[in-house]
Amino acid sequence: MDRQRIIEKVAKCFALANAKGATANEAATALRQGRWLMEQYNLLEEELQAYQVNDASVLTGTLRPPASWLYSLARTCAKAFDCDYLAYHRAGTTGYSFKFIGTGVSPEGAAYAYSALHQQLLAARRQHVSEQKRCKLSTKRRRGQLFAEAWISAVENTVERFAGSQSPQTKQAITAYLAIHHPNLQATKPKETPVRGHDSRSLEKGWVQGSAAYLHQGVNRSAQAQLPGGGGK
Repeated sequence: MDRQRIIEKVAKCFALANAKGATANEAATALRQGRWLMEQYNLLEEELQAYQVNDASVLTGTLRPPASWLYSLARTCAKAFDCDYLAYHRAGTTGYSFKFIGTGVSPEGAAYAYSALHQQLLAARRQHVSEQKRCKLSTKRRRGQLFAEAWISAVENTVERFAGSQSPQTKQAITAYLAIHHPNLQATKPKETPVRGHDSRSLEKGWVQGSAAYLHQGVNRSAQAQLPGGGGK
């Protein structure tokens, strides 16, 4: 029996031990069986906590490490669905992905939200850059970056109105998952884009259009909320 199957078996034992419909004898037997399996196979508590975690990945569409504004968008989506996230180079592909990590269907919701908002942002950013006339290429790129940053800031500002907070149990489970599956994670520091001359107009437009971005919460929420969406692609 492989280790994953053993963990699944232990998790089922403990679930039965805590089930409302279980009799005292059934609960005691299941608890005893679960503890025996943990001792027999030297299972750690962290392994059981990590078992509670689900993940969902979405391609960033970039061959190089994602730009800082893509990290910001991923962070916003993770926050909206009480998840954590990380970027990694996906095996078997030539590009990077964001992985959303949480419990229940939250990671799937965060991944879907990222995909939806990413499409809106790319379309809005592309349109804004095309409107920059008589500019050097470096200026267009900088203003596109500033537009994207402001767009995401507006979305994040709206997310804060309905985003929940991770329970201590979820935090522990995610921490255990990361320690087991991604022990060598490295933190990234966002880079600030300098604002020059008429760049402030890009910030203003980005904020206005980001305030109109839409994102419905997933089915894992008790109530539906909506982020205000720019144009879709």
